Amino acid sequence: MNDIPALAARLGERAAGSWQEEAAVWLLASHGHWLPELQRTRLIVADGDGQSRIAWRQVASACLSAGDGPLIGNPAEWQVLRLACVLTGRHVLSLANLNALDEPNRRLALHAVAWASGGRAWAASLGLLPPEHTD
Repeated sequence: MNDIPALAARLGERAAGSWQEEAAVWLLASHGHWLPELQRTRLIVADGDGQSRIAWRQVASACLSAGDGPLIGNPAEWQVLRLACVLTGRHVLSLANLNALDEPNRRLALHAVAWASGGRAWAASLGLLPPEHTD
């Protein structure tokens, strides 16, 4: 069974308390492409206590060779994944092609950056997302 919303919730619980990782997980969950892809390639690891975590180091490594490994994505999707890795504060990757993002994904990216730097409530107060979007 492929229950991505439940997976996103478990990842969010694991990230709780770190604005940076919360924002990174939220970005991947909201974007939609990467959580199923990371799950497919086993870059989301289930811990013994029933929680899940993203293998960020391996994900960042995959970003360095985008398209040459098992992960599949278009250029804009790769930029979202790179940004998520950078938001964790543990990885340095090029974000030179953020202009590849369309407007909805730019808004997601801006919201995630605001969340990582000031928390969820502060990011929400900026009104970067359309009203129908809930985080």
